[in-house]
Amino acid sequence: MIKPLPFRRSLLSLAIAVCFLPAFGQDLEKLDAYIADAVVKFDQPGLAVGIVKDGKLIFQKGYGKLDLAKADPVTPNSVFYCASLSKAFTACAIGLLVDEGKVSFDDPVRKYLPEFETPNPYVTEHFLVKDLMCHRSGWITFDGDLLWYGTHYTSAEILARHSKEPFTHEFRTDFGYSNLMLIAAAQLIERVSGMSWDKFITTRIFTPLGMDRSRVETSDLASMTDVAMPHVRKGQDPDAPQKSMPYQPLQGADGACGVLSTVVDLAKWDAMWMNEGKLGDKPFISAKTYGTITEMHLPMGGPRDGAALGWFLESDHGETVITHSGGMPGFILNHAVVPDKDLAVICLGNGESYSVFAITNKIMDMYLGDGTADPVADMIPRIAKRTEREKKRVADRVAARIPKTKPSLAAAAYAGIYSDKIYGDAVIMEKEGKLSLSFLPAPELFSGALDHWHYDTFQWLHADPFLEPGYITFQFDTDHKVTGFNVDLHSPDFHFFKLDFKKQP
Repeated sequence: MIKPLPFRRSLLSLAIAVCFLPAFGQDLEKLDAYIADAVVKFDQPGLAVGIVKDGKLIFQKGYGKLDLAKADPVTPNSVFYCASLSKAFTACAIGLLVDEGKVSFDDPVRKYLPEFETPNPYVTEHFLVKDLMCHRSGWITFDGDLLWYGTHYTSAEILARHSKEPFTHEFRTDFGYSNLMLIAAAQLIERVSGMSWDKFITTRIFTPLGMDRSRVETSDLASMTDVAMPHVRKGQDPDAPQKSMPYQPLQGADGACGVLSTVVDLAKWDAMWMNEGKLGDKPFISAKTYGTITEMHLPMGGPRDGAALGWFLESDHGETVITHSGGMPGFILNHAVVPDKDLAVICLGNGESYSVFAITNKIMDMYLGDGTADPVADMIPRIAKRTEREKKRVADRVAARIPKTKPSLAAAAYAGIYSDKIYGDAVIMEKEGKLSLSFLPAPELFSGALDHWHYDTFQWLHADPFLEPGYITFQFDTDHKVTGFNVDLHSPDFHFFKLDFKKQP
């Protein structure tokens, strides 16, 4: 996932709105100090933490800043982009429709979305509603995500293009984290309910749960205060300073992401889940639907036991935990619910560090273990080693550059329209001997100069503040005319290696 951050010693925690109550004899004041220290060690710009016990928010506090360039502190009411925490909202929305008898988890998707397709006709016909939400489609992790990242494509266009992407796994056998299938689930919600995903989540979940500061449109943030800004290091360079960047709307990704919320609001959401689907003493979703959503649909092994619907299942000190993290440029977030212990932990971060996982683990050990675990101390050395490996990878690329070479053709010969059969078109332009490349579906992010690297490879200085520079290597036919290019852009989140642009006549 997203690269962790190195240390930063100058950031002081800014503490407000904290509530301390006894927690099985544990001292929450010591926890507060532990979190404040973690914020410094992880170089975390801002963080909001909440603990929900027996339906009550017993610990709520903000640390650091909303924006490092300004003085405003994070509070428990600070709005964060929740990224993939949104998937559980989509699963709940499907569950509400199931309870109304409008949908069944075991219905074929094509019953509601007849245009739904996959590269395998059998899978297309047998793909069930529940298959959309448990990452067992047959596509590999993050397949198709470039189709929604910064593009102008609608959800329908994204799914139609993605349907031609070949499977790697067998259907329902292997894990492949799929944002695209949650986008399809949002489309199904809209088709069945007659409401947009935005409106359904707002009216059917936010409003009845009293999540007053939660939103689904980044455009709403312009009229709000106490909003956490995403922070990135240019090109994921660990030595670059952290700076805030604008929110990305990502409207085509509704269902996979889209929810914006706060610790205070998410405490109400998690309280419903720790109460096994009840709001107070009344069902918010039925017991049967709650069971279906939170049961294992795909065993995984490793640190996670398996995938539920919009959630993951983990074991912690013998207790079952339903959990989901979130990551988007400038944000990493986490929350975990232990229904049998009436416990939930919420950690929202506006940077690219893994502090949220260390703090979640610390709090879970307080309540489920003996309280002596020190996940910050365990994690920091591993992160430092990973940072060094990443620096070496970048340095090795520079060392492999062959000096004093030239492109084999004049700059104008590389110019033209290129097309990838799934992603769409790109244009290479030439002006005064200089080249530039723009991905037409996402010109605001993926446009920039092509600087000669060596031979017929160029470094692509695109505009995205999050990703590293890319490398464009051209291909030729027998007569040495340009036929296309490939993209080498290191990213664990987006599959640039699958792009195969062909030059158009």
